[in-house]
This record gives sequence, C-alpha cells and structure tokens, in this order.
Amino acid sequence: MSGAAIWDAAAAEAETRASLREILADAALSPGVKVTLDLRFVPGGGADRDAFIAAMKSAGYAGHAYEAEGREQIEAVVPAIPLDPDAVWAEEERAARIALAHGYEPMGWGFEAP
Repeated sequence: MSGAAIWDAAAAEAETRASLREILADAALSPGVKVTLDLRFVPGGGADRDAFIAAMKSAGYAGHAYEAEGREQIEAVVPAIPLDPDAVWAEEERAARIALAHGYEPMGWGFEAP
C-alpha cells in the first residue's frame, strides 16, 4: 500500500468499546482496574520509523520494535491505565493519530491482566 492509510476512527472506537464490554463481561476483572495497555502498529506506505518512535517517546509512550508475522511491528506501552472504554479509546486514538502521521497503521491493542 502506498500513501497514508485510511483509518476509520468511528469503526475503531466501536470495536474497542464492544471488545471491552465483552472482556469485562467474560473476565473476572472489575471495570477501572489498572492494566498495562499495549498498542501495536505496522509500517504502511511512506513509514518513517525513526520519526514515529521519536514522536511516540515525545508523547510519553514507552515501547519497542519487533518482528512478527514477517514484518516489523512497533508496540507502544501505557502502564497503569484503567480498563475502561473511555480511557482505552483515548489512548488508542491518540497513538493512532501519531502513527498515521508517520506512515504507520494501527493493528490493535491488548493488555496485561493485573
């Protein structure tokens, strides 16, 4: 793919909220419990790895690059975030906008259970 990715923020938000409703209903976790959130990104067209990593660090994210499924992935880590749809979506949207501005595409999120 070349050029900037088209990211559907409304669809991503709906998916995040639905996923969290399901997770909270199925797991023995209380809403608002603190978790470590992992946000994942892959290079798209025109990806600028160094600028993306610098921008993420400047925004306060920790993380690292690694190889998975035959391509580079960047993981941004948010420690001690409430497992809450509003909190998770706020970080997902913020990081996705930084990623897209540097040619990276959001690939989803996960979390480390407390």
